[in-house]
Amino acid sequence: MIHYHVWFNLKTGVQEENGLPTVKRFLANLCAEDEANTFKLLRNNGEVPRSKLPRYHALIEFADQAELGAAMKRQRESGIHAGLHGEIIDIVTDFHVEIFTHITDIGCPSD
Repeated sequence: MIHYHVWFNLKTGVQEENGLPTVKRFLANLCAEDEANTFKLLRNNGEVPRSKLPRYHALIEFADQAELGAAMKRQRESGIHAGLHGEIIDIVTDFHVEIFTHITDIGCPSD
């Protein structure tokens, strides 16, 4: 499993109730088009200076590197400034991406 993490802020003047539905539409479309397995959209509750991270975090899960690569290729081919992705570019700032590979399914031990 590949975990694609995106931290971002909304641009000045973009309200959360207007901006986050745009992000959610894009992410939901990735899943609907079988370009991603699932996603989570999270809000950072930390405040500056305690938190150094942007306000929002999108976690998109891909089955493997091939699925991620295919999704990226399709996005490049359709244009990163076009469609739903283009709408996101218009409203976000402080965009930071990290990609993690799932190591293990070990969770909290049960009693």
